[in-house]
Amino acid sequence: MFQNIKKTAGIVSNANKVKQQRDKLSKLLSSIRVTGTSKNKKVTVTLTGEQVPVDIQIDPSLINFVYENFTSQGKDDTMLNKSVLEAISDGLSKIQEAVVKKMQEDAGSIDDLMSMLQTVSGGQQ
Repeated sequence: MFQNIKKTAGIVSNANKVKQQRDKLSKLLSSIRVTGTSKNKKVTVTLTGEQVPVDIQIDPSLINFVYENFTSQGKDDTMLNKSVLEAISDGLSKIQEAVVKKMQEDAGSIDDLMSMLQTVSGGQQ
């Protein structure tokens, strides 16, 4: 009987630890905003730490160029798509860098981040 109580207490304790880690990670991610930029500097995308896009800016000169050289001539355009994807990819890389930096500032080490992620994901990788 006492073994079952100990097991239950352990489960509750672990659940509380997971919730605390999840809350800490959520707070950390919500504090991050980054802007990714395409290689041609014509597209920027702002992302939250949760990887949610909140803003996109496209230089009108890129839109005009694509229209004049591709769209108006019935040609397929990949330049605009490529620029948007580059900006998103750059932003996602910056999120990863920002998370590591914040964890090192707030928690002291990358090991804390890995432990937190393992706890939140249930030990799966």
